[in-house]
Amino acid sequence: MNHSKLSAILAAAALAVGIVSFSPLAPADNTAATATPAMMQQTSLDTLKSQALTDLRSGQWDQTHQLLATAASQSNDPVIHQMADWAQAFDAQNQTFSAERHKEYNRVVAQVKLLAADGYTDYAIDRLKEAYVLADDKNKFVAEPWVASLIQQAITRSAADEKSEDWLKAVRLYSDLANVQPSEAQWKDELKVATRHFRLMAEYAADDYLKTQDKEEKARDAAEKLLADAHLLSPDEEKAYATAATKPAEASATTRPSKDVDDETAADAYKVDWHDTLKGIQMDMLRDALDQSKADYFRQVSFKTLGVGGLNGVEAVVTTKLLKDTFPGMADEAKRQTFLQSINDDLAEVKASNLLDEHDILFHVLDDLEKVNSQTVKLPEEVLVSEFADGAFGQLDPFSTMIWPSDVAEFNKDVQGEFTGVGIEIDSGDDGSLQVVSPLEDTPAYKAGIQAGDIIAAINGKSAKGVTTTEAVRLITGPAGTPVTLTIKSPDGVSRDLKIIRQKIKVSSVKGYTRLPGGEWNYLVDPDSKIAYLRITQFTKTTPDELGAACKQIQAKGARGLIMDLRGNPGGLLNAATEVCDKFLTDGVIVSTHADRADSPNPPTIATAHDDGDELTMPMVVLVNQYSASASEITSGALKDDHRATIVGERTFGKGSVQMLLPIGDQQDCYLKLTTAHYYLPSGRCIHREENSKTWGVDPDVTVEMTPDQMLKVMQQRRDLDVLRDAADKEKPKQVVGAAQSAINSEKAKAADPLEADPQLSAGLLVLRLQLAGNSDVMAKTN
Repeated sequence: MNHSKLSAILAAAALAVGIVSFSPLAPADNTAATATPAMMQQTSLDTLKSQALTDLRSGQWDQTHQLLATAASQSNDPVIHQMADWAQAFDAQNQTFSAERHKEYNRVVAQVKLLAADGYTDYAIDRLKEAYVLADDKNKFVAEPWVASLIQQAITRSAADEKSEDWLKAVRLYSDLANVQPSEAQWKDELKVATRHFRLMAEYAADDYLKTQDKEEKARDAAEKLLADAHLLSPDEEKAYATAATKPAEASATTRPSKDVDDETAADAYKVDWHDTLKGIQMDMLRDALDQSKADYFRQVSFKTLGVGGLNGVEAVVTTKLLKDTFPGMADEAKRQTFLQSINDDLAEVKASNLLDEHDILFHVLDDLEKVNSQTVKLPEEVLVSEFADGAFGQLDPFSTMIWPSDVAEFNKDVQGEFTGVGIEIDSGDDGSLQVVSPLEDTPAYKAGIQAGDIIAAINGKSAKGVTTTEAVRLITGPAGTPVTLTIKSPDGVSRDLKIIRQKIKVSSVKGYTRLPGGEWNYLVDPDSKIAYLRITQFTKTTPDELGAACKQIQAKGARGLIMDLRGNPGGLLNAATEVCDKFLTDGVIVSTHADRADSPNPPTIATAHDDGDELTMPMVVLVNQYSASASEITSGALKDDHRATIVGERTFGKGSVQMLLPIGDQQDCYLKLTTAHYYLPSGRCIHREENSKTWGVDPDVTVEMTPDQMLKVMQQRRDLDVLRDAADKEKPKQVVGAAQSAINSEKAKAADPLEADPQLSAGLLVLRLQLAGNSDVMAKTN
């Protein structure tokens, strides 16, 4: 709302208060003719509150504050004064959040310019991506001359890195370009190619891969030192850097600068043999999988598309020169060129095929590929098949892939959800390092202090460089009661050895606001307004029952409103999501699935809500962010479309595809994980984000962005609250503390309160406070 519109509303409200006193002509046969000043004043207040709540829903915090302040100045109603006070407090807090964002933006921009000026162009471009995320007007930022110049340098350097086969740098730069120019499809395509070559190097040429990582790490350390010397790091980063760069004489044997970890263990690194990971792969499996994908994929797919992708996958192997030592046949240049020419001929034949002959041509090409390969470079059959499959199914979507024989046992373990380990989610970073996505709450890893963003540098004393996520899971998990030692490198550069005892992982998926002594949850985030808070960390088979138990406690406390936090929730079981929705809905569609093709063998499905008589009817806010995916998007989307909840935060991830596990062959020791449908919200909107999608996921009703630094602080505070009120308090003997100690504890608790650093939670709380305090008829007009 602009200033003139705000002034008009205030003027109209003021006029409404005095219309009876100042209007010389009372209208005939109109209720306003007999209205009292008190009635007209109430109309004015309702107008102000209604517009304030409307502005609140669009994130116009300052207008909300001004309108409620005006309402408070015209009324002695303590409720309106309380609403105005809440709005004023949040407006001040929001200005602080905004100032923090701008400060972080300015600091990152200064980092970019310094790195670029000192020749660290690659790392300047990395930081440019961060500045882009923080910029208020992203289009204007990208158009700035110095930014455009740096982007052009990134384009030039990435092409040069690709030519010289410096795949790690190429991946990083193409990733940066894809982030700062998201509408340019070229960078996503280039990133796919570079990523494939980088994976090939990591899988088949581990020594070269480790050397590339070491070189990259040294260059990055130098860039970070430049920033530290210029005092361009945040206070926390500055402190962390100083800790990492200095090795005190009294440092314990289990805490040391991370570079020592690599130096001590690189020679004794895990060597993952590709023979083991590809064992049992045969050409017949590929043929069956190609037929299966054609029949069951959620949209029409041609054998031509699959064939082109598969041949490009094999071509990538033969054109990655670093693999010559692994596959000696590639060292004979004449034979390598002969094989490449054969691939090009096959590509031309596949591209020229039509619907009538594409199947026969593709399978003929596979025969030819096997024959020419055996006469030239002699790639092992399992490599030929694996890389053709990777290229072919990579043409479909990121979630359609093969589960080869060596992966089946691990995959079944994940699907069943029963395993013993330490409780961490891991993934490979852009630089190939083994990164912690998140510790699972209430697990050994969580209680040991492992956090999202940590790097697993070594497992049982052996370097984890080059270890795939599948192999890492195999090494870290094991029988309950047995130990595993993880060397964890935190973002501050310090490493520590953590000896962790494996146990059966039973993760509670529903959490409250703070821990109570003994481990129970306090669900009330605002005891005065009776507003409850709960988090669903993932959707498991026990989530509906856990939610039911939590809701009973919430109702027992007399809660009048509920904030459900789905931020960072990666999803889980579909039926768990629909049962959660059913707890708040009495009828209507929750989610539907269907393929994009009329001849799909997989029929559409519809999940609906039922009136079970125990639904929670209190007002709700649901918090989401860009890391809320899959089942969490189904839940937030259904509650939004039904107007059952106000969604606060940022647009969700956009993972809305349905995968089926299709057995390949008679032995069922191999599977094709294939996308067979997409999820659709009650409004008909598709959740899934396609490569060129402009709409996806769930858009919030109230958009509140958070910086990476703010998100990190909230995660740290949340973890501290959970751990301190659970494990730490149990270990401390109960004793009476003096007033001074009580004051210290109170100050610590205040400092750790997520409301002090969490813009999204604070915004959600304000929405519910004003909704509960305002007139229900007024709120109905804003829905």
